Amino acid sequence: VQKEKNIAGLVLCREADRENRAVELALKSNSLLRLAGLGEESTLEYMSNYLGIPETGVPAELRHFVSQVTLGNPLYIRETLDQLMQDQHLLVNPGVSSSVAPGALDRIEIAAWNHTQMVGGTVCLLESLDPIEAASLKMSTCFEGPFTLPDLAASSCSQWGGATHFDLLRLYRATQKLIKMKIIDAVDAPASALRPSMATQEGLYGSTQHFQMTNVLVRTVGAAMVLEAQRKSVKRNALIDRVLKQDLPDRMMTLAAKKSVQHIPWYYERALRRML
Repeated sequence: VQKEKNIAGLVLCREADRENRAVELALKSNSLLRLAGLGEESTLEYMSNYLGIPETGVPAELRHFVSQVTLGNPLYIRETLDQLMQDQHLLVNPGVSSSVAPGALDRIEIAAWNHTQMVGGTVCLLESLDPIEAASLKMSTCFEGPFTLPDLAASSCSQWGGATHFDLLRLYRATQKLIKMKIIDAVDAPASALRPSMATQEGLYGSTQHFQMTNVLVRTVGAAMVLEAQRKSVKRNALIDRVLKQDLPDRMMTLAAKKSVQHIPWYYERALRRML
């Protein structure tokens, strides 16, 4: 290989370690490329070429569905189109157009495509996570909108345990790893979360960080691993915790005001009078 200069090698990896020898050589030769998923327009062009039809013949709902599920991965795009045609959800008229059965895309169970690289690789990714990270991911699939760390802790961390703060730190570390793996995203707080009653608490401890799962593929596969009873339990615990955090601060302030008033029990007053 050292003598033959016409031999080229291609190395594919999920993350490029800058301390690796091969990565260092690629940086020096300006041959390190970062691959990203196709955009929606590129996905439409790829779909039309694969199906053999013009871009105008691809339905808008099909383009939106494939773009969300496949994340622009060409292999996932081919697998999704092949599976839709195999299940007769997608009918293609070669060279002319394609059509999707009404409501078919809403009834598809993507998690059942275990034989595809798209679903099989996602399942392997979820199974490779640590237990607390996998639990955090599964609980996050129960929320349609943004959620917070206390929402997850309401079902995984006991408030009366001796290691409550340590459990919260472990849960926070798990969510940060999921963000780094681009499984969940850190988002801004919704307007409904900005309550006046929380202003004092927000000022003392900082603003609450919100997360959201925008990866449709991971959400679908992860949700299939959660039972319906577990999903309802996670939502119920999070709702109870939110209500308590909304109403409890005002009640605690009222209680603190009552405790600040000096009170002498009646039996102490009687004993004092006897002494005098």
